[in-house]
Amino acid sequence: MSRENRTEIPAHLVYILFIAFIVRAVVPLIVILTTGDYTRFYSPDTVSYVKSATDLLAHGQFSIDGVPEIFRTPGYPLLLIPGIFLGNMEIVTIALQIALSCLTAYIVFNISMLLFKNTRIALFSALIYAIDPVSILYTSKLLTETLCAFLTILFTYCLVKYFKTESPKALVLAAIILSASVYVRPAGYFLPIVISIVLLVWSFKRRKTVLITHAFGFLVCSLLIIGSWQVRNYREAGYSGFSSVSDYNLYCYQAASVLAVHEGIPDYEMQHSMGCPGKVRKQPEQSSLDRGGIYRLMGREGMKIILREPATYFLIHVKGMLRTLIDPGMSEYLIMFKQYSWPGGLFGQILDQGLFVTITSFARTTPVFFSMMILMGLYLVASLSAAVTALFHKDFPYGVAAISILCIVAYYFVVSGGPVGYHRFRIPIVPLISVFSGGGLYLVSQKYRR
Repeated sequence: MSRENRTEIPAHLVYILFIAFIVRAVVPLIVILTTGDYTRFYSPDTVSYVKSATDLLAHGQFSIDGVPEIFRTPGYPLLLIPGIFLGNMEIVTIALQIALSCLTAYIVFNISMLLFKNTRIALFSALIYAIDPVSILYTSKLLTETLCAFLTILFTYCLVKYFKTESPKALVLAAIILSASVYVRPAGYFLPIVISIVLLVWSFKRRKTVLITHAFGFLVCSLLIIGSWQVRNYREAGYSGFSSVSDYNLYCYQAASVLAVHEGIPDYEMQHSMGCPGKVRKQPEQSSLDRGGIYRLMGREGMKIILREPATYFLIHVKGMLRTLIDPGMSEYLIMFKQYSWPGGLFGQILDQGLFVTITSFARTTPVFFSMMILMGLYLVASLSAAVTALFHKDFPYGVAAISILCIVAYYFVVSGGPVGYHRFRIPIVPLISVFSGGGLYLVSQKYRR
């Protein structure tokens, strides 16, 4: 990939950031003007975040109805507090998320510059993220994804900066920001270990003792920050884990999906039979256990079920990973704009009526959203293809910075699998994929110009 730079590029970046702002502001504006329903910005998870944020603001304790909260973590509720304090949580929070998403596009540009040293590629990367349909939509959803994506890309920038400068300050900052992202979404809990391994391998390759010290410092800093919340959970609720959502998901989603395959029934029926509509399943024989004990029991039972049929769960997990990667996310647009008219879900409609009948009916009844679905699918195919093109090009700048980014993408891709996998969990790695997609788009544009 050729190295080129042009003096007029900063103005182009401003235009791209303006586009990112406009497309993200238009979605909530249209929802408010057409439906007037602020609950369109909610999801089933939103309520618990709002309750914990309200308790935190009112009483200075992270709890729900006075009970210490161990299911959710405090990262996202902290973002909700300004809106709750100002009396307009939805608008204030969405405005903050729009700002964070635009900053994410800016950081994508900077990481691409550090990686490729090519301003055109960096502009392409920022533009690809700016128009990503799923990232645009979830900026208007009161969920963790936008904040997590921002913290992930900011952590990545500090990490890449460290590889370029070997500055311990950049690495400490990376550890702090990565730990903060875990407080927002516990899915990143094991990522500090993955990055520490990358740092250690790199330090051994460089044969510098000081770099080995940096790697251990990164790990210790991350573990101290993350571990402090586990200490809090143990003191407040007798639960030693970081978030009980992991044990809950292990039992009520992963294990339930295995049993559902074994019994030949839908997942939701198996979940209901296992007592999983709520957060805690408590049988009479478990009456002596506290909340922490119940969640630990769920985690152990879930793991036992999965280990009995590992091949079955492996296939379930891989299918979830594929859904996370290739689902365009159209269903959430339909839900937000009150156009989701299939009681059994779009997938259930396809099973009942067939793919052709469902698609033709969708095209006839909602032509605008059908056109959007086609465009979203084309965008997804183009961006992923561009990323693969860059990765396999002979001039791709393979080095520790690029490898670390690939490790972050791979980590989130793997943990997003299973029965819960769908497009929402792709959002934290969309900015990183956009970095590579910019390189592929540049290669295609150069070939077209020739």
